[in-house]
Amino acid sequence: MSADEPTADTERVRASLRRLAGPAPEVVVERAVEATGDLEAAAEFAGTVGTEALGAAIEATDDPETERRGRRALACFRRFRSAAAGAEPPGQEPPDHFHRGHGTDLTPDHERPTK
Repeated sequence: MSADEPTADTERVRASLRRLAGPAPEVVVERAVEATGDLEAAAEFAGTVGTEALGAAIEATDDPETERRGRRALACFRRFRSAAAGAEPPGQEPPDHFHRGHGTDLTPDHERPTK
């Protein structure tokens, strides 16, 4: 065995450190992407893992596809949070619920208009 080859003890220490460090960025992003398809799953993800961990996973990954998927999931979580707070999505105005009725006949069918 050469000095460059890891021993069984070294491998156990590395595995323990990986467990302590948390899941790999790809795992966090994949869980986030899966959670965006269901509101309850999204709430559970936000409560247990958190969007901060998702942001850290996006920054930590070297894979451009994982980063893109993570950013889309993070944007989705932000929209969920915004909607839950009652805010309008960025770049959109609140809907106009008032519409003028000029020229609309509101009399029942059996009555004739007065004009």
